[in-house]
Amino acid sequence: MQTTSLPPYLRSLNPEQRRAVQLTEGPVLVLAGAGSGKTKTLVHRIVHLIRGRGVDPARIVAVTFTNRAAEEMRERVKAYAGAEARQVLLSTFHSLGARILREHAHRLGLPARFAIYSTPDQLAALRTACAEISIDDDSFDLKRIARRISDWKSRRVDPVTAKREVAAGITRGNRADAYAVLAADAYAKYEEVLRASGAVDFDDLLLLPVRLLSEDEEVRRAVWKRWHYVMVDEYQDTNAVQFEMARLLAGSRRNLCVVGDDDQSIYAFRGADVGNILEFERHFPGAAVVKLEQNYRSTQRILEAANAVIAGNARRHPKRLRTDNGPGAPIDYCEYADERAEAEGVAREIQTRRLTHKLAWGDFAVLYRTNTQARVFEEALRERNIPYRVVGGTSFFERKEVADATAYLRAVAHPHDEIAIRRIINYPARGIGRTTVLRIAELAAQRGVPFAVALESLDAGDVGAAPARAIAGFLDLLAAARQGLAAAEAESARTPFHATLPPIARWADEFFRQIGLEDEIRKDPRNARSADARSDNLKDLVGSIARYERRVWDDAATRMGGPLLEAAAEPPEDWSPPTLAEALARLALVDMNEEDDRRTDDASVALMTLHSAKGLEFSDVFLVGLEEGILPHARSLDAAADAEEASAADPLAEERRLLYVGITRARRRLSLSLCKTRGKSAAPTVPSRYLADIPPELLNVRTEGAALSPEESAELRKNFFSQMRAMLGSEDA
Repeated sequence: MQTTSLPPYLRSLNPEQRRAVQLTEGPVLVLAGAGSGKTKTLVHRIVHLIRGRGVDPARIVAVTFTNRAAEEMRERVKAYAGAEARQVLLSTFHSLGARILREHAHRLGLPARFAIYSTPDQLAALRTACAEISIDDDSFDLKRIARRISDWKSRRVDPVTAKREVAAGITRGNRADAYAVLAADAYAKYEEVLRASGAVDFDDLLLLPVRLLSEDEEVRRAVWKRWHYVMVDEYQDTNAVQFEMARLLAGSRRNLCVVGDDDQSIYAFRGADVGNILEFERHFPGAAVVKLEQNYRSTQRILEAANAVIAGNARRHPKRLRTDNGPGAPIDYCEYADERAEAEGVAREIQTRRLTHKLAWGDFAVLYRTNTQARVFEEALRERNIPYRVVGGTSFFERKEVADATAYLRAVAHPHDEIAIRRIINYPARGIGRTTVLRIAELAAQRGVPFAVALESLDAGDVGAAPARAIAGFLDLLAAARQGLAAAEAESARTPFHATLPPIARWADEFFRQIGLEDEIRKDPRNARSADARSDNLKDLVGSIARYERRVWDDAATRMGGPLLEAAAEPPEDWSPPTLAEALARLALVDMNEEDDRRTDDASVALMTLHSAKGLEFSDVFLVGLEEGILPHARSLDAAADAEEASAADPLAEERRLLYVGITRARRRLSLSLCKTRGKSAAPTVPSRYLADIPPELLNVRTEGAALSPEESAELRKNFFSQMRAMLGSEDA
């Protein structure tokens, strides 16, 4: 077909992308290799449904894993399909789950305005649960217990079944895992703490909607009536609950299109199951399969290295990336004496290339397997005055000042939120100490009431006169704040606004000033250097609420087919006005860490783990520490040794996929390196087994200081790889 006869939105697609776009009915699997334009394909598929097939945009839902990806898709769809594209639901899995849960929460006994607990809140709830069943949280890592519970939820394992699972493992003679036992004991109580606070955690945002869709026919039919076409991005990263959600959303129409790449499945530690994409055709018989193998990012040499590495995985959908970008520079390979020499060599090379190739600092990335490898590179870059940023720092909502402010907002919006109330009850200090808080919790347990109810019914005889007065003042503060919030929500519901701060955001700003949160930040000597940044974080939180309010009105305006509503306009009948509870729910679902640390930054070199690098690309990439025990990681080597047989979840296969992801981040130039010795003991290392799969002719083997002559490089490649293959031959056989 001549492309000139196609609609404009299809002309820029290659034949494989176009086929994926035009296959609109029934199950479709799009295997999108790295850099093959998967987002473009998804966007044009949505546009084709609207423009080419006449589908009502409100009948389309596309699900991805990050808010940033959803927002990017939204803007690109809008560019092709116009303002009505805003009616397409472009969402993360968790946001979609929250939407379904909000509409049907009463069927599960949840309040309509339930709270969504972030990681710090979940840990606080778990701490409360452990205390109630006499587990000393100071003796154990709560995060490990939380991860175990999260793993059960991602596999749809309830507390009773979890206990049976752990007991059965011990009965079969498996080594007892203390944390598995503790988690099984704490799981049920943790769920009780959540429900008593009218709260859910992130896992519940997937688990509970799936329960509704599985068990409640009325909910199921309502969802099927609303959405007729379902698309899932990054399908290789789905876990068991997400798979079930996608299957239930598709329903009997089976109009499910998933896009992903099994070769980039690297999140098993988060519960991702690569079997979901590998077995898609078994799960959905008759599915059409389209492969996107044309790469628009990298040079041919980089892709040949990537193809060679990933071909070592036996269980995968065969694909071979190709490009029209030309062969490109050879891949640099260097062995350094130790990690200090490696870091200095990489820093020196970055500095040289920036000058000789006129690149920005942000064109460079140093990728490593574990965060512990970063420190020596930071030191080397600092010594050369090279600006850098370490990706993967503290997320926005885990910063103390933000967590404190958010807890105040939750305590106002959710009066029974025990975790929020306990966090702020004595911050800033008001004379309600830890002993008093523990006494209140004890009274709540004795009386069989929630913590907040016990708090409201206290008298001086329960806790003493001074603490009772302080508690009364605290409760008066919250009561007055709820009155102010009610007025702000009423104003926000009836009035479109053009002011700097909409009503709810303005109320929050005034509330923070009344509490004195900024004053508390500035008077703490530990915050002297960071006081301005911490105060700005409070302003950012208020700004996020303001953006939410404006977005609600913008969405209403779009549905009415006009610009931002005028003051006299009436919103749609089924319109939901802005509320603080909804703002908090949306904020909890926003990965602020993604915005902070994964942003494009031309002014600094990026240091990050291979896991963090997925989805990003750089002109020049340095893959460092390519040694046995690092990549593949020692834990994966141990797990592989313990495994009875290879499977889709083969840990060494996932380590190989990590290297593949790292290689395919590079656009123009790729550098590989390892250390001959590592650590204070200068222990000798072994090169990563995966290096042996890279064809020697692709490499430019270098010394620590300078490139070898072509003849020397060829001879060193020949000797190095023959020795490596001999050394690893018994393991690969």
